[in-house]
Amino acid sequence: MKRSRRTKLGSLSLLAVLAVTVTPATALAQADRGATSRERLRQRYENNRQGSKDISEEILKIRSEDPEKRLEAARTLGASDDPKAIQYLLGAASDSDLRVRLKAIDELANRKATEASPFLVQQLFLRETEPIVQQRVLAALGKIRDPRSAEPICEFLARDLDPATRGTAIFALGEIGDKGALDVLAALAAKGDDPVARRLADEAVRKINDKAPAPLDIPALVEDR
Repeated sequence: MKRSRRTKLGSLSLLAVLAVTVTPATALAQADRGATSRERLRQRYENNRQGSKDISEEILKIRSEDPEKRLEAARTLGASDDPKAIQYLLGAASDSDLRVRLKAIDELANRKATEASPFLVQQLFLRETEPIVQQRVLAALGKIRDPRSAEPICEFLARDLDPATRGTAIFALGEIGDKGALDVLAALAAKGDDPVARRLADEAVRKINDKAPAPLDIPALVEDR
């Protein structure tokens, strides 16, 4: 009986020793695992942050007084996948330096930024917009292919334009592919004074008839000219 009691007491003592010995080791292992998990989360955050290029430096450059820095920023913003880049490219499209303006317009076209269409259309009708900028705007609208811009371009064609600007406008209508421009283009193809414009109008008519672009569910342009 005494031996049995001593055996029980010995077992209890052994369990107590094991508890004192194992518990700190287990806690340390759990702490290590927790630290490892936190480190993995921190590393994942750093990888995600590095994978998405920050455009804050380009934003500072696009506001610089140095036109070379603004031009460089326009190039970089055009290559960025950050949606905020578009608003800064829109601002650069009104830059005092012609090179920056043209580059910003080109980058908006490359991004096919339909949200830039209202701004670009307005640029067509501003009295101070140079023909070279008008031509670049028309080319951009043709590349963006926003059907909302077809009607304003048709109205723009009614103006007294130089041959290069007129030809670019006709070409843009063909690229946009909106059937609402067919009547204007058919009239130019049949009765235009310029043989080059007639040929371009005829090609644009055939291009529009050959393709049926899917309609975009986007609001109408605000008429503020």
